[in-house]
Amino acid sequence: MSVLNDKRIAFIGAGLMGGVLIERLLDTGFPRTHILAVEPRAERRAALSHEWHIAVSDDAHRAPEFADAIVLAVPPKAVRGVLRDIAPQLRAEHIVISVAAAVPLAALEQIAGEGMGVARVMPNSPSRVGQGMNPVALGRFVTPEAREWVMRLLACWGQAIQVPDALMNLCVGLSGAAPTYIFPIIDALAEAGVAGGLSLNDARRIAAQVVLGSAAIVLETGETPTGLKTLTPLQPLREADAKALFREAVESARAQMDALQAKLSEG
Repeated sequence: MSVLNDKRIAFIGAGLMGGVLIERLLDTGFPRTHILAVEPRAERRAALSHEWHIAVSDDAHRAPEFADAIVLAVPPKAVRGVLRDIAPQLRAEHIVISVAAAVPLAALEQIAGEGMGVARVMPNSPSRVGQGMNPVALGRFVTPEAREWVMRLLACWGQAIQVPDALMNLCVGLSGAAPTYIFPIIDALAEAGVAGGLSLNDARRIAAQVVLGSAAIVLETGETPTGLKTLTPLQPLREADAKALFREAVESARAQMDALQAKLSEG
């Protein structure tokens, strides 16, 4: 953590995802004094200050004055405006990290200015407990040192993998939104358990551990899901239907992000 502790981080936007990332960072032991949350809502600023004891502000210009790294955690439609507002204050040693969907690196680099290091990350909700999968695309001017720092920061939130910027909209459906496909599976299994006579707590615990364990065996053994499936002779699921459902969800999310990116580019 020492590589991170000498850095200061400003989050512009401390709503749902910004709050998840800040809370997990604090859980890892990152110094509270090295975090600034820029948030327009007075009640949210008060809560952040009272509960987490971090610096807060309603002025985005505080971010480049305070921090070495600036995380843009505002809605996609606000990213360009916020970055344009703080761009004159950015210095070569800053790195700007956007966690917003549908705003490509080229747009971020153009607004941030020549030579500025920018990165684009697609986090997901399991980052709250350090189990996220956070694909990252790095801009042209990110130095090797800055890349190492960004990857160490993402390690606080879970796993990270570098991908081309052109595939980041795909990662919205494959990673960012994907927990919303998995939670209903846990719910459905738990409901089936309750219907069969288990308590809700026991059924939910079984279902969640099944999902966790299934993921772990894929990651730890390196075997394919198809091969691992043969370890269980009983296979009552209509697999083709399930696969089609998830493929449709990923493709739908990507199409929505492509459409949003095109709309934001027009603006």
